[in-house]
Amino acid sequence: MEIRPFRRADAAPVAELSAFCARGETDFVLNPYWLTEAELFAEYERFQIAPEDHLLVAAGNNGEILGLAGFLHRPGAREAGMCCPIVARSARGKGVGGQLLRAARRHGRERLGVRLATAGIGTRNRAGYSLLTSLGFRPVRQHFLMRCDATSPLPRFDAASLEMARPEHADAILDIYTACGFERRDRESMRDTLGDGRHAHSVAIQSGAVVAFVELETHWPSRVWVSYVGVAQAARDKGLGTALVTWSIARKFEAGADSALLLLSPANRTALRAYEKSGFRRHRLVDVLEESF
Repeated sequence: MEIRPFRRADAAPVAELSAFCARGETDFVLNPYWLTEAELFAEYERFQIAPEDHLLVAAGNNGEILGLAGFLHRPGAREAGMCCPIVARSARGKGVGGQLLRAARRHGRERLGVRLATAGIGTRNRAGYSLLTSLGFRPVRQHFLMRCDATSPLPRFDAASLEMARPEHADAILDIYTACGFERRDRESMRDTLGDGRHAHSVAIQSGAVVAFVELETHWPSRVWVSYVGVAQAARDKGLGTALVTWSIARKFEAGADSALLLLSPANRTALRAYEKSGFRRHRLVDVLEESF
């Protein structure tokens, strides 16, 4: 067996292995979560990095792909998301996962400058959890991975106009985004996000002012992610957030998406009930682990 950098020719078997692990709770990892070759490449394009530089594969003597591991991160960032080791059933029990994880940690530390790695793994993936913790990862929190396959009817909400965001809405969206305490953005990066082709934004407008927004990640057109939902303080508890999420996801389903996904802390019961009203259901419970290199 050889552990080597990913090659473009590996895309089909790597995506097939990732899709296989995504289907079962005992194999589930949050990353990689690719169902197709296109999703694999779109994931790395989203971060503006090359999979050849960040992903390792284990190849058998006949060239077959036995497993993979690696990272996703912004160029130059010291924090990275771990592509957890996943291994083909035929190669399990032979130490392949451990070799991949050790090689990936070394690659991340020495070649990519990673100093903090975050991994997400299904709570029923006992083998994967044991492997990560045995090599230094520690659990820090849990998330629900929620999934929507069909939106609910648009709920009642305070009078507002729901529409797709326009460039002139960027500053108002950023003001709500910042007030909600999301990760830091400046006005230039918000405008870039609105126009980068990998996100979709919708807004609720009352009396000519933006009072709520939804940001979707659309790098996987058939499976969109809800990344941020924000409602101005004065407009909260009036059903606007739920209505705007429902409306936004419905637009994507009409355009060809077949599911929507989001991550949510189990402790956030208010948001959980709101998303359930939009048609989301708890799909997986995920342990989040970290390791400092």
